[in-house]
Amino acid sequence: MDTQAIIDDYVNKVAARLPRKIRNDVGLELRTLLGEQLQAAARDAGRSPDGEMATQLLRRFGRPEEVAARYAPPGFQLIAPEYSPLVVRLATLCIAIQWGLTLSAVFAARMSFSDWLLRWGFSAFAWLGLLVAWFGIASWVQRRSPVDPDSGLRPWTHWIFWVPFPRQWRPGEPQATEWRAGLHAAPLGAVLTIFFIAPAWILSHLLPAGSNTAWALYEAHFQRWFLAPLIALMAVRLLLLAAAVRSEPWRARTETLRFVLWVAFVVVLSWTLFAERIFAFGVTDALFKSWLLIFLLVNVIQILVWLWRETTRVRVPTRLARPR
Repeated sequence: MDTQAIIDDYVNKVAARLPRKIRNDVGLELRTLLGEQLQAAARDAGRSPDGEMATQLLRRFGRPEEVAARYAPPGFQLIAPEYSPLVVRLATLCIAIQWGLTLSAVFAARMSFSDWLLRWGFSAFAWLGLLVAWFGIASWVQRRSPVDPDSGLRPWTHWIFWVPFPRQWRPGEPQATEWRAGLHAAPLGAVLTIFFIAPAWILSHLLPAGSNTAWALYEAHFQRWFLAPLIALMAVRLLLLAAAVRSEPWRARTETLRFVLWVAFVVVLSWTLFAERIFAFGVTDALFKSWLLIFLLVNVIQILVWLWRETTRVRVPTRLARPR
């Protein structure tokens, strides 16, 4: 990442934690201030600003949640901002596991959907309340006994209440990590796309001769009307991902298209989940739909996160897009 990309990523993270009415003004002010400080540091060092110099500047300036707290009006915080993403991820995982393990009874016609909703569907959200209470205590412990991530030492209260240990922070690191993960996921996505075309046929060539693979056959209506559009969406998304990972300009140009295809893919899969039989064999269909529900839940949350990031991103006027 170049210096301006590192600063913009940092400013967007700060702005996302600010009230909407002051978000863009503070973001632009902070962007200008950091740019000026970076140029001053470069003059003092007698060299052009680079990524490492920008990283050191931002680490001295403070974590995004700390900087946002300087601008935002004080208010009540049950959970420390640095714990909020972990709470959301853990709650999503717990809810998805409970739904995935219990919805198979609905797909196998052993329980009606309304019974499942009353017994297991709504009760899964109790995990969110439990996690909020737990991390509320952890936040209180953290405020009373703050931890320096550089020291490696933790008070005994942190071990009792399992307060997450804050790791060393590096500006721009999450964004780079996301794209490295995308690069590593691309080959797996290609293999799964190929396997999804004809799982029964592929398994018949991988398993010993004479093995029964009828349980992996698609239902005729799904294969005729939905399989081809799903394969096409998966293939195009993989190609765009590969282009975006290899080239940063392509990443920016195709961002909207990749998002639209992502939403279309989730919509088509959601339709097949509730309105179509995917596999001809009942048990296979029930198990696959249980997994598919978890997959769709995770993707819907990721789409909402993407939209939230877009709405919280600082809008830089064209004349200020790049420093002179």
